[in-house]
Amino acid sequence: MRYFIAINLPENTRKKILEITRDFPEKGIKKIRGPNLHLTLKFLGELDENKVDKIKQVLDKINYNKFDVSLKDFGFFPGDNFVKVVWIGVEKGKEELIELQKQIDLELKNLGFKPETNFEPHLTIARVNFLENKKEFLEKIRELKFEDNFSVSNFDLMQSFLKPEGPVYREILNVGLE
Repeated sequence: MRYFIAINLPENTRKKILEITRDFPEKGIKKIRGPNLHLTLKFLGELDENKVDKIKQVLDKINYNKFDVSLKDFGFFPGDNFVKVVWIGVEKGKEELIELQKQIDLELKNLGFKPETNFEPHLTIARVNFLENKKEFLEKIRELKFEDNFSVSNFDLMQSFLKPEGPVYREILNVGLE
C-alpha cells in the first residue's frame, strides 16, 4: 500500500473548490475528487505494515500548535508553458505548514526517509494530461478568484488504494495538534 501524510480539508472548503473545478474541461484534465482534496505534507510511498507501525509511533509524538490557513488564488506546475498540475496557493499559515513539515521530516529521518527539498505548500486541484486550448484554459483560471480559511487542528497518516476510477484514501492515524 502507498502512504502519505496530509492535512485533510474541511467539508465546506472542499465544496467551494468543487464548485470552481466543475467548469474545468472534462477532456484531458483529471479533477481531484472532493474526498481526496488535501494539503500533502509528505509522500511516503509503498510501505509494509511493520514500517507503518513505526511511523505511527513517531508521528504520535509530534507536538505542534494549531494554526490557521488561508487558501488563495491559482497556479500551475511546472509553469505556464507546460501545465501538469493546477493548484491553489497557501497564503496565511504557509510558514506553519513548512515548519510542521520540517518537524515531520526530522522525526522520520531515523526511519530512513529523506527530507523534502524545497517544500512548497499547495493544494492540488487537477492534473493535466493535455489541453485542447491551453491559452483559453489558462486565461479562464487566471480570471477565477478563490479564497477560503480554516483552522488546522490535526494532520493524518493516509493510505492510498489505487482503483481504475482513481485513488481512494483512508485515514490510518489522526494526530491532534495542541
